[in-house]
Amino acid sequence: MPFSSLHDLPTSNTPREVLAHCPAAIAGLPISVMPIPGHAELRDDFHPNPRIFVAQQGAGRRWYSRGGATRQLRTAPRMIEIYGQGLTFDREVWEGAAGRCVVVDFRDHDVQALTHGQLKSLELQTRHEVFDERVSRLALEIGEETVSGLPNGPLYVQGLCIGLLGILSARYSARAQDALPRTRRLSPQHEHRLAELIRSQLGGKLSLATMAAEVGLSPQHFARLFKASFGTTPHAFVQAQRVEAAVAALRREHAMPIAAIAAALGFSSQSHMTELMRRRVGLTPSQVRRGLTSASPSGGAPIHPFEE
Repeated sequence: MPFSSLHDLPTSNTPREVLAHCPAAIAGLPISVMPIPGHAELRDDFHPNPRIFVAQQGAGRRWYSRGGATRQLRTAPRMIEIYGQGLTFDREVWEGAAGRCVVVDFRDHDVQALTHGQLKSLELQTRHEVFDERVSRLALEIGEETVSGLPNGPLYVQGLCIGLLGILSARYSARAQDALPRTRRLSPQHEHRLAELIRSQLGGKLSLATMAAEVGLSPQHFARLFKASFGTTPHAFVQAQRVEAAVAALRREHAMPIAAIAAALGFSSQSHMTELMRRRVGLTPSQVRRGLTSASPSGGAPIHPFEE
């Protein structure tokens, strides 16, 4: 029986456990939901195909070791990991709050079938701790659709997969990285500081000047670099984070009034939260609390993957 939402799936400290799966024969690409462990260790982790991981929930630290070198990384909601074909980690360790992620694999024959041969393969370059709002929103919507049993039909999720393929090919493939000039972006350290600042102050007034000051930039320069790094504007990113936090709170805090949740997360009013939530997830706060999905008869339209 399908779950109603990604939020309803359990978490796990078993890194290789598959919480949900939809095969390429149905979705166009193999889609899995896997845990982000709270505390776990894994050795000899081999990834035969290009793939991406998009965190839906979970936060903390992780350590990945390859060839005698260990890299410390962080996990945060909507953060993306991009793995090239054949990537192997000797050892991985997780510490933090458990969560889950949507995993999309890009096997050559699936890519060719989905694009009718226009794209032979997706040669991704490995990148860690990526923030790209369009990629994360597409992947999480694909995850929501597959977990809830494809309420909008296979054609819809296949279209989302084609859109995801197009963005990844244009932005993150080896060919694209070689062909395109380097765009100035925020440093990984600045991306982490901003993501932490936004998550910790969702209930406050997050101005452009405040965020720019956090990384020592003018507001105008900061706005350009932020969009290049996160794939969306600071305002849209903060809105998305607030809506995501509100959905989690509505499902978790059943006794807390909706107006109190709106105030705690920085919405100007309950109606403001309702408007943004309906636009982004196709549901009102009351419908989210009742466990409905965007495919319910009383729900709104599915989220448009490129809506800002």
